[in-house]
Amino acid sequence: MTAMAFSKAGRVLAALGVAAALWAGIAAPAQALDRRLIPLSSLRDGPPDVTLNGETDTAALRAFIPPTGPLSSVLLTLSYENGIDILPEKGALAVFINGAAVAELPLAAFRGPVNATITLPASLMRPGENLIVFQSNAQHRAICTVRGTYDLWARVNLAASSLTLVSDGGAPAPDLAMMRQLLAASDRARDPLAILKAGPDIDADHLGWGAMVAQSYGLLLGDQSPRVIAAPLPPVKAGSNPGTGPAPASPLDTMPLPSAKNILIGTRDQLAPLLGEARAAAITGPFLAVYPAAGANGPGGAAGGAFVGVASGRTPAEVDQAVMRLADVNRPLPTQSSVIVSDSPPAPPPPREVQEEGRYRLSDLGFPSVQHSGYRYTGRFTLTLPTGYAPVSDRAVLFHVNGAFEGDLGPGAILNVRVNGRAATAMEIDKRSSGIIDNGEMQLPMALFRPGPNVIEVEAELPPAGGTDCVFAVRRPSFTLHDSSSIEIPGFARLVTLPNLATLAQTAYPYGGMAGRDPTAPFDLVVVGKDPSWFGAAWTMAARLAQKAGDVLRIVPYVGWEGGPEDNALIVGPMAALPQAVFASAPLPADRLAGLLEAGALIAQASARGEPMAAADRRALVDRLRTGWTGNGGRIGGGSRALAPIAPVPEGGAQSRWQRMAGDGREAASAASGWVPDWARRAMAAAARYVNRWTVVETPVDVVALTENTETLPEAALLQYKAPGTETLTWTLLTASDSRSLDRAMRSLGDGALWDKLRGGGGLWSSAAPTMTALEASRPYQVILNPFDIGNLILILARNLSQRIELLFGLLLGTAVVLTVAMRLLLKPGHAKRSGS
Repeated sequence: MTAMAFSKAGRVLAALGVAAALWAGIAAPAQALDRRLIPLSSLRDGPPDVTLNGETDTAALRAFIPPTGPLSSVLLTLSYENGIDILPEKGALAVFINGAAVAELPLAAFRGPVNATITLPASLMRPGENLIVFQSNAQHRAICTVRGTYDLWARVNLAASSLTLVSDGGAPAPDLAMMRQLLAASDRARDPLAILKAGPDIDADHLGWGAMVAQSYGLLLGDQSPRVIAAPLPPVKAGSNPGTGPAPASPLDTMPLPSAKNILIGTRDQLAPLLGEARAAAITGPFLAVYPAAGANGPGGAAGGAFVGVASGRTPAEVDQAVMRLADVNRPLPTQSSVIVSDSPPAPPPPREVQEEGRYRLSDLGFPSVQHSGYRYTGRFTLTLPTGYAPVSDRAVLFHVNGAFEGDLGPGAILNVRVNGRAATAMEIDKRSSGIIDNGEMQLPMALFRPGPNVIEVEAELPPAGGTDCVFAVRRPSFTLHDSSSIEIPGFARLVTLPNLATLAQTAYPYGGMAGRDPTAPFDLVVVGKDPSWFGAAWTMAARLAQKAGDVLRIVPYVGWEGGPEDNALIVGPMAALPQAVFASAPLPADRLAGLLEAGALIAQASARGEPMAAADRRALVDRLRTGWTGNGGRIGGGSRALAPIAPVPEGGAQSRWQRMAGDGREAASAASGWVPDWARRAMAAAARYVNRWTVVETPVDVVALTENTETLPEAALLQYKAPGTETLTWTLLTASDSRSLDRAMRSLGDGALWDKLRGGGGLWSSAAPTMTALEASRPYQVILNPFDIGNLILILARNLSQRIELLFGLLLGTAVVLTVAMRLLLKPGHAKRSGS
């Protein structure tokens, strides 16, 4: 009886304990999970898919994982499809992450898209860069020939594929050491970087500071397109601080922010109303800090890793120092939430690796030996040439091949080489040589190469000796390419022909250095316009240029037009606000460009609303535009369009401070040629102008032809041309009809991968039609990089004469006439003496 009572009492107590535990679990808030979703389409620009071709192909994506808590779950979701001719027993899509094989997915006859979910070990992912590699291996089910390999393909749909990271607990509190990983994090890849300013107007100081931060942001993103926006914050009214007690809270913690990635820049007096008393009191020098941003737009807020960084100081000079430390991506930041910058100025970064004259093994270019078994092999490596690369037509880059063709080969075995997607040369394999290639020489025309990165593709075609059933094709031909093969670059002229937006897009010249290793000269960044969109576009362009130059560039900021820049300049502003002086040497007249952009903006705006303009309406718009050009002006609504000059904006000490900082860059850039006297430089510049007059051909832009296709009328323009005057200075102009058109165009410039399509003297594009209309250089001019190198001058002369056959013929004819007359004059006295006259 007693035992039963104790048993019942124990059961009651146990039930009460369970009930108490459940109640405590209900009453205590559950710890939130930190879930990060990374769409694979955000890991690269351009089309949202990856296609692997042939028997074997590889594609790689880089995913930047932000700092998180301990990972509890990692899922990789893939959606892919493939061709119908793949032999199931021989086809597979392998997935590697950080070098470890995580899955081998089947490639079978196509029956629709295949969806796969792969659970990954949590220890496989690490904060920072992670490499995802797709490798396809396939064989044709019926055609075991080179032709059959073109039917083999697999396509990964990046838009429907993602990487999901789940960790227990919220995101860790950010510190300065984390901030660069947070900026480059792939889960926020599509979010722009917002540069914040206290107050409505952006002055030259904030333009310069924002450009420095934007350039470092572009360097952190690597090859991905940066997007930067300007966000002036409204002033905080007195007494609106929600905090209580001796240490009031910061209004920055509660106000809505435009992005998950924010950088607030300004002096202590400017930022004190936003930071609060406690945080403002800590600014006793050049100051850097980072705080979680609970009010950031987007899912998750602070739990999703949103943050706001702060660069400040008591004076503008201290803000300069803080911003330069933040922008120095070569040195890590401390593991603190805030710090007073006290270290020395940064050392110059190591020079970028470029390939100049000489011979380079493939192993030096990062290409290892490969052995391929199959019917077609394709491999590629990159050759980076300096900015001043100018090919001479009668010379060739030599490719010395060491390799071997093996197996039972049929006739037609060949080795093809392409340069930047264009066929360069080919080598047929003769069976009498046993298929061995020992220092085989292939000539690649120098004209196919360009400054900056050049992609060289090697393709081997291995036809079999006879027809074989694919199921029993066990021994297939093979090809080996040794890394002892080499590329030999002959001498080339050190010359740049401008305008050339392709050179700008590849190397950032003339804003990003001369030859890949020379110090970078400063340039002027001019923004004309009050809307924040124009400042965001200028910062985005600065970030792009820094990516291509590989370093943070020195700029001199200007807000408004002050009579014309003194150096190479990047000018950003709306058409209606730009002064006439900007278009003094532009390839398009100001009124016609204004009408063209306004018409394109109307068409793009209709498409953005989901109501595309009818073809008849677009044609009527173009007809009105042409009538305006031939009648009373270029404005769509009639009337003349006179671009009024902008009144000078006095900058005082701020402008002189930026010019002084840029002056250090000027001295470094001219140190290499400091021994050359000024009179010699002026003489060479004058000679270059005269040479330029008879070596380049001017071709005016046909503005009317730009309106032939009404579906591609532009809403934004990027033009490059020579600045007015005798100095060889370059202006690059980014303009649109209004700020909304600019926002749409800048987004399509990056997301649509249009940056790599820039060519010639101008690029016109619209968000309504993702194509780039390239303008030929209307008034080309040449810049000689090494004017006192006699060998360089001879190569330049040979290059120019080879491009102008009529000049070469005239020179040869003139030389023959002179020699004939001279010989006749020399022989005439002797002939007269012999004849006795």
